[in-house]
Amino acid sequence: MCTRAFLAYLGLYSRHWGRAMVHRAVISAFVLLTPIFLQAQSATVPATIKVKVKAALYDRDLNLKPVPHLALSLHNLDQEKAEPVTLQTSFDGLAEADLPSGRYALSTSVPIEFQGRSYTWDIQLTLTKAETTVELSNDNAKATDLSGGRGAKVDELSEYFKRLKPSIVTVWTQEGHGTGFLVDPGGLILTNQHVISGFTYLAVQFDSRRKLEAVVLAEDKQQDVAVLRVNMSGLTDVAIAPIAEGTGFLLEGERVFTIGNPLDQEKVLTTGIVSKVDKNSIISDVNINPGNSGGPLFNSSGMVVGITTYGKGGSRGPGLSGIVPIADANEAMKEARQKMATTPPPSARWLPVAPAMKYPIDGLRALGSKPWDKDTYFFKLGDFNVEIITPVTAFQVSQERASRAEKEREKRAKKSGAPAAEEEHQTAEYENQYDPVIYFSVSPRLREAFWKSFGESMATPGGAPITMRFKTDFLKMRLLCGEKEVEPIRPVRYPVSIQGQSAAVRVNDATYAGSYSYTPDAISPECKTVNVEVFSAKEPDTPLVKTLDAKSVQKIWDDFEPFRKAQSAANAAAAK
Repeated sequence: MCTRAFLAYLGLYSRHWGRAMVHRAVISAFVLLTPIFLQAQSATVPATIKVKVKAALYDRDLNLKPVPHLALSLHNLDQEKAEPVTLQTSFDGLAEADLPSGRYALSTSVPIEFQGRSYTWDIQLTLTKAETTVELSNDNAKATDLSGGRGAKVDELSEYFKRLKPSIVTVWTQEGHGTGFLVDPGGLILTNQHVISGFTYLAVQFDSRRKLEAVVLAEDKQQDVAVLRVNMSGLTDVAIAPIAEGTGFLLEGERVFTIGNPLDQEKVLTTGIVSKVDKNSIISDVNINPGNSGGPLFNSSGMVVGITTYGKGGSRGPGLSGIVPIADANEAMKEARQKMATTPPPSARWLPVAPAMKYPIDGLRALGSKPWDKDTYFFKLGDFNVEIITPVTAFQVSQERASRAEKEREKRAKKSGAPAAEEEHQTAEYENQYDPVIYFSVSPRLREAFWKSFGESMATPGGAPITMRFKTDFLKMRLLCGEKEVEPIRPVRYPVSIQGQSAAVRVNDATYAGSYSYTPDAISPECKTVNVEVFSAKEPDTPLVKTLDAKSVQKIWDDFEPFRKAQSAANAAAAK
């Protein structure tokens, strides 16, 4: 629109007006309209923007794979002092947030590994629309070849392993541990029934730092399935294992994998091939170790198709390993969800765990050079023998074993006539990695079964071996720092049986012993008193009490000084 037409539209133009009047009219018009223009412009940019992030990567076959649990940081470039907003993508690779409009820097601090490459993102955004979708993919990522340029091809199952690992947990009981996996955002965990059967202590550990109390909501002994529940209020970075449904979720000849915790190793991948599939069974050559029992069996698409079982096997027969089809858990899951809707969750309090850092070997060499101090670390308490085990005392025992083994080797070499240096042998590695924890080993003492020994000696010419039996059964123990009970990392009560005979003694009996573990600061000079209470099956309500003297407390505390120094140095380095 020309100036004349524009002014005519405003009713401000007349051929009788002079040029000066026109100029004044134009200026007046712009003065009047400027607030209107600015108001219209500000109305187009909302104060709050809904940001949707979609993270997905293309594989070699151009299939789109969501990136779950991707940690994102959005820093407001218009407000440098503002705290960055942190997000994490869901299992489907999605994340949302409501942010003020403006310019942002979106970045990832932890790289994502996928098919032999490492991916990170660092991009800038300008948020002006009411709703903005940000797509993170191969195209806008910084990719690094992890194979050093040799083009290594990584099995797709390993990618599923990395993605699904956060859904796997360790299930702890008094006597051992098994594997479980999260199947519901409400905190439901599937495992084997025989893993948790009959135990009063149940805990679920997600990683080296986090362990929670667990309760049993449902169990099916016939199918060897149990459903546990934990409180999920403090967990935001775990994954839910997807359950396969419908038909065609598993084919004969298909590759499968499981994730478990065998022999105290953390989250190990085991793969195999399916040889038979029907509605009642799945047969595969996947290796199921004791610690794997209760873990998920995934198909090649990363869906749960079964539960691994080891040792008892439910309907599969005692002592057999196998795979429970996931459909066999339907009834237990249904019962668990019904109970979950009507009962409160267990406590969300974190339980004690062993420190992730191992005890420094140099500290063990320095403190473990002296002989084992019986007066500090061993005492008799009623019908029990109690031993306190620290990394230092465990190292001392290993050194003594090494010394005895070396003397035995030299003795054999001397007997054979060959120089000890020329005898072929394998030097044992006794400097293992030691957990920085305090163990209490509590074992019932033996006593003579007088009347049985007397009767057998009277009936046997020349006498008979003395018959020995355990005096009692271990029930539980408590460690008190002052008036406060110290919670154990793990309260273990396990069966013990002895069958043996010599010319003088015969033992054929069974009992229960205890092995309780505690954190390094459980026994400290800051405790006014340190009491050990042991309960027996004979007197379950009356403990036997041992008060540790100040010298023993100080010595146990000093055993962990090298660990405290190493831990402090590691924390300082991490802070930098």
